[in-house]
Amino acid sequence: MSGTSSLENTTAVVTGATGFIGSHLVDYLVEHGCTVHALVRKTSDQRWLNKSDQVKIHVIDLLQTSAIDCLKEADYLFHCAGLTKAKTRDEFFFGNAYSCQTLYDRCIAIGNKLKVIVHLSSLAAAGPSIQGKPSKEKKTCKPVTYYGESKLAGEEIALKYSTSLPIVIIRPPVVYGPREQNFFVYLKTLSRGWDIKIGTSRRELSLVYISDLIQAMVQSITFYPQKEKIYYVTDGESYAWSDISDCAIKILDVRPKTLIVPKLLLHFFSFFFETLAWFSGKTALLDRQRMIDICQSSWVASPKAFFQSHKFKPKNNLAKGLKETIDWYKENDWL
Repeated sequence: MSGTSSLENTTAVVTGATGFIGSHLVDYLVEHGCTVHALVRKTSDQRWLNKSDQVKIHVIDLLQTSAIDCLKEADYLFHCAGLTKAKTRDEFFFGNAYSCQTLYDRCIAIGNKLKVIVHLSSLAAAGPSIQGKPSKEKKTCKPVTYYGESKLAGEEIALKYSTSLPIVIIRPPVVYGPREQNFFVYLKTLSRGWDIKIGTSRRELSLVYISDLIQAMVQSITFYPQKEKIYYVTDGESYAWSDISDCAIKILDVRPKTLIVPKLLLHFFSFFFETLAWFSGKTALLDRQRMIDICQSSWVASPKAFFQSHKFKPKNNLAKGLKETIDWYKENDWL
């Protein structure tokens, strides 16, 4: 059975449905005949949320213990909700860990009628890798940021419930594509003629294009694992930042000037922006936690286990994914 055919006439609940990944997932599910119950926060920006009659919107606070009635009729649950930016460690844990506890408690309360639950985590939960040695699922987790710690705590909660619920955990690396805003800042800087590099040492990372991640998440409900519960999903390659900038520069058709920013100076800027954020009431795009993330030499993971067990192969390499992403940014006047 293909991932597509398995979705026809089914029902799915998607948390974080208005986010970058969640909104793309909803689009895919609707396109392939699935009825979607989208769980959103009262403050969520719904501009990317599919307006199809197949999408039922529910304003839900995952930290509250009230019932989520739509879970009773769902075949699948995709838990995509979470925080990637926050001001404090507690905020990260409320958004990425404690909310999992209340959500899975609600799933237990309906009598475990769900066929599969896909819990979206992050490579950050495992922590950085050693250059030349991609992380594998059995690697001891050593997260280095509050975000990573909170995602790992969310995984641990999911694994606790996996004895009673059919949960599979997906750990993507950096995810890019249309609608994404953090990676977009980097591409926008390139388009304006600046290739900014942090220090002079080599930094490497894994990537996955949004449509490939969505396909992998759907594949997870088609081939539910019987033993392993955690998988990395990447495009299968490892990149230096220069690989990404060279590819983007070619697509953008620009000749940027290279600006090497010393790590010490970036630490100063991160502290400055973090201080401003405290007074503005908003989260900073660059703060000291983000600096810890940026300064690691390697964020690379091996997706071989998922590729083999789920017979999965990404459709997008870096050049194709970046081209589609940049074209979308231009068409929507982001670039």
